[in-house]
Amino acid sequence: MNESLDTTIVTAGDRAFSWGALLLVASMRMNGMEHPVVVGTMDWTDAMKKRILALGGVTLRELPKSRRCVACQKPMMMGCDDVKTDWVCWADADGMFVGDCSEWLVGEDPDEIVIRKYDPAPSDFTDANLAVWKRDVARVCGKATECSRYETRVNTAFIVINRKWKDFLERWQRQMEEVLPLDVGIIMRHGTPYFQTDESVLASVLCFAPDVPMVTERYKANGSVDKSRYFAHFAYNPKPWQMWNTHSIKWRPLIMPVVDWLVDKGIVPSNEIPRSLRKAWWPLYRCLTPAAPWVWRAIKLKRRLFKV
Repeated sequence: MNESLDTTIVTAGDRAFSWGALLLVASMRMNGMEHPVVVGTMDWTDAMKKRILALGGVTLRELPKSRRCVACQKPMMMGCDDVKTDWVCWADADGMFVGDCSEWLVGEDPDEIVIRKYDPAPSDFTDANLAVWKRDVARVCGKATECSRYETRVNTAFIVINRKWKDFLERWQRQMEEVLPLDVGIIMRHGTPYFQTDESVLASVLCFAPDVPMVTERYKANGSVDKSRYFAHFAYNPKPWQMWNTHSIKWRPLIMPVVDWLVDKGIVPSNEIPRSLRKAWWPLYRCLTPAAPWVWRAIKLKRRLFKV
């Protein structure tokens, strides 16, 4: 399809998400999406950098070291000078494109941000949290609207925005730097106003800050218009290149062709594919799926304790 290449795809990840970024960009190229890509890397191996560059049209940008999760650098990446197009699309590195999704990569109105709203509103969208958001927006931006523009918050796995809103992206970045702890993961403890870190902060700005893009009412990247073309997001841990969980297992029939494509193109040797993505290991990982979250926590704890 490729109706327009006037959009740059941006993603980022630390070493643990390098395979996710590779699958994301490979899914684009396999489906004929020729858009330029900017990838933020943190502590990647040279081998993974070489592989993703082999997909063509990819620019790597080394992320500054930070104790905050990589997700807190989304607006900085979307507004960086490596993006040369009028539109920019953020896509999380734990997702991939199914089919040619070029049509969804350009907004219908440059004054809108293409982003999915939660329906129904998540449990953390409370009056108490909204009061904190309004207070913090007023403190950082200088003023805030009296009431929230929306009755729910947004999901930041997939975002399309016109670059005319570069100042807005900088405002989102500044808001995160002001209200989030210096050492924070993708999720904070329940009950905090910014439970979803970058996502919650963006919601606060969209709800209360002056002069912001309006959230589209025509979000289409979830397959609502064409069930054969959409952005698939592998939520929850562990991720498919680590283990399969009960959510991500449904995406396996879509992920494996991308893995096969990477091998067929000679980008990744078959013996260097993560075990969870090898067909021979599938019976074991399928059996482990129900217990995957606990098994993965145990593996991560062992790595922290024994530095392996």
